[in-house]
Amino acid sequence: MGLPAELTGRLLLLPALVLIGLFVIFPVAWGVYISFTDMTLVGPKAVKYGFVMFKNYLRLLADPDFWNSLRVSFLFTVFSALIGQASLGLALALVLRMEGIKGKTAVALVVFIAWIIPEVVAGFTWGSFAMKWGYLNAMLDPIYRLLGMKYINWLYEKPLETIIIANIWRGTAFSMILFTAALESIPKFLYEAAEVDGASSWQKFRYITFPLLSYAILIDFILITIWTFMVFTMIYVMTGGGPGTATELWTIFVYKRAFTPPYTLGYAAAAANIMFMIVLALIVTYLVMIRRIRW
Repeated sequence: MGLPAELTGRLLLLPALVLIGLFVIFPVAWGVYISFTDMTLVGPKAVKYGFVMFKNYLRLLADPDFWNSLRVSFLFTVFSALIGQASLGLALALVLRMEGIKGKTAVALVVFIAWIIPEVVAGFTWGSFAMKWGYLNAMLDPIYRLLGMKYINWLYEKPLETIIIANIWRGTAFSMILFTAALESIPKFLYEAAEVDGASSWQKFRYITFPLLSYAILIDFILITIWTFMVFTMIYVMTGGGPGTATELWTIFVYKRAFTPPYTLGYAAAAANIMFMIVLALIVTYLVMIRRIRW
């Protein structure tokens, strides 16, 4: 006589629940806990720390570097993900769906390769590419000569713009793949009927393609918002958050507070928790919008 089906199902779920509790719930709970302490990574307070209640959070609100990291993170996310990756990904998906265009496979392959390259490699590549004597200025040399301009040290003179472009280059492939799949799900007879009615390409996009892609667009926004807010490795390799704090994303802000002197783990945890709540609020907003679209 076997176990009841309901009990069997719960037992099968148990290993997954244990792993989720161990690697998701516990780290989050621990992060919230230490944010109310003055714990450090090394030194006496690494073991004998005390509770400071909301002191870390109040200190964050008065820290100009935290507000700067918040500003940089939002600009980075809006321009590189929500505008750059989503728009370029949609444009590429539309081009790949067109008939009679040569080289579509090569373009898709190049975009996809940028996505699968390790972040460290991408960071070093863009770091050397955007230096004053890097490949970018070498390619722009004719324009500089024509306009009588000097070489631009992109990482120092235009650091935020440079990391935005680098992240667009790296992350566009996901949006392209998602939108390509979504476009394939749109019935072709809708376009055929629109052509019979004399609709232009813009009208077909406006009244057929875009409305039917709304759900996919919001899904894309949710995922690339989360991923872009979590970007660390590539930008840290490229700039280290500099020059100064010009490219200090919140992830870099948290890393420096936790793993560089004075190793203030409690303070870093408080910053991470605030950003978690901000990202969670954005995700909830997106989900509400998705529900309205679906229903």
